[in-house]
Amino acid sequence: MRWDPLLARAVARELDEALRGRRVRALLLEGASRRVVLYLRDATLAVELHPRAGWISLMEAAEPVADARPLPCRILGVEALPDESAIRLDLQRIRGKDEGVELVLEFAAGRGNAIVVGHRSRQVRHVLIPRETGGRALVPGAPWSPLPTGGRRGGPGGPPLSEAEFGELVAEGRGAVLGGVAWASSMNVEALLAPPPAGWAFLLAMRHPERWGTWLTPSPKGRIVYPLRLDGAAAGAEPVPSLLEGMRILRSEGEHVPAGALLLPAALVARGEDLLRRLERKAAALRRQLAGAPDPAPLRALGDLLLARFGEVPTGKSTAELVGFDGETVDVALDPALPVHENARRYYDEAARAERARSELPAKVEQAAKAARELASLLERVGTGEAEPAELEARVGSEPAGGGPGGRQGGRGAGGGRAGQGPGTSLPYRSFRSSGGLEIRVGRGARKNDDLTFHHAAPDDVWLHVREVPGAHVVLRWQESGNPPARDLEEAAGLAALNSEARHSGMVPVDWTRRKYVRKPRKAPPGAVRPDRVQTVFVEPDPGLPERLTPPES
Repeated sequence: MRWDPLLARAVARELDEALRGRRVRALLLEGASRRVVLYLRDATLAVELHPRAGWISLMEAAEPVADARPLPCRILGVEALPDESAIRLDLQRIRGKDEGVELVLEFAAGRGNAIVVGHRSRQVRHVLIPRETGGRALVPGAPWSPLPTGGRRGGPGGPPLSEAEFGELVAEGRGAVLGGVAWASSMNVEALLAPPPAGWAFLLAMRHPERWGTWLTPSPKGRIVYPLRLDGAAAGAEPVPSLLEGMRILRSEGEHVPAGALLLPAALVARGEDLLRRLERKAAALRRQLAGAPDPAPLRALGDLLLARFGEVPTGKSTAELVGFDGETVDVALDPALPVHENARRYYDEAARAERARSELPAKVEQAAKAARELASLLERVGTGEAEPAELEARVGSEPAGGGPGGRQGGRGAGGGRAGQGPGTSLPYRSFRSSGGLEIRVGRGARKNDDLTFHHAAPDDVWLHVREVPGAHVVLRWQESGNPPARDLEEAAGLAALNSEARHSGMVPVDWTRRKYVRKPRKAPPGAVRPDRVQTVFVEPDPGLPERLTPPES
């Protein structure tokens, strides 16, 4: 979409007729997508300020998304800034004694921006893309100044321009017209340079809105929407009802996101896509786990063989050579530190886990795959405007996704949820209360892991971390002698598993020790520690665990 000062003036006039007096609910400034959305009671105004966009869309009313800033105002009017490719919306607060604000939309090529300016203070309150360039500081708190116009002649507030003076500029050529005539631009300069009296007649039409219309006009860079027919293109010009309708037509012809997706915040889409990737990874991990699940029958048979040949099993050895039930010799792996019956129990337990995996994993695989398919479908429907952004927001939640490498904060998909998040969000951990009433602290990320372990845990507290997998440090507050209660320890280990890269595994080894036995090696990266006197507990990640463990303050 190409803009110039005349088009901005004509669009502002059209928007003023459409929006004057309407009530505003909220404003969304989304720098990542360079998009502005103004939520009205009975309409929605979306402005795309990306260099490859520049469209304005007036659509049906929509509910403000969670990231939108409440802005209870009434639109007093819309106008173009003098001889600039910029439009200003004057907004009056409905309640309170606030000075009111102006929303300035700048469409200058390559510098599109949106600025919220205090009506009287003339200070920048919010800005879509903070920047300092050309002597202008577009940052919150800075005094706002408009784009420099250069004082061209013939526009509002500028020096007058007679027909004779205009003729002199035309005689000097293209540069003189662009530099000296208000509203002149690369879009209309050829019409202004037309032989007399055509050029002067075109300038008069530019000055008088009653002579405007709306035309889709061919140009060397593609069709443009403009309030006047441009010289040399009249034969190909197509009239349309309004400039906004012309934008809609041109926008639909290009490779742009559907209009309904304009109300979809990029951050929300990113959270949805992140959750979709995690669901797809979970389904893939479960499929691999199912494919690798051993046959339980041979494992159980080895346990039976150990008990049947009890007296033949050597002590303190890592293998035993025994005659199997079929008369063939069998090498049986052993834990030399365990007695025979405990080694047999290990095989029985492993067989039980394999049996359980073969029984339960197919349903889990299908559940994860189904969730991924449903979310992919929802993302597509929201992208085409068939579903509301609120539906996606309800699905992915309003918290940033996490739980990735290095123990980043776990989101809902990682089992972290919001239930365990207390009011002190500046703390390096989230708190939960175990079934036995003990506090469990879960680190928020690599650097926060160090802070939790060395500044928010007592020496005798129990420290936990998933073995050899990036994840959160977890602290179980326990000052008594001896081991903590098994159930509380298992719940703390479950939170460690959920907030690690092993969250989708079937059975996860979680190492634990007293915090006083955890040390930080010199020059180790954030979150990297070395624990001693480690013991291990095996847990199966349960996504519903955080919801069952209430925060300490509740």
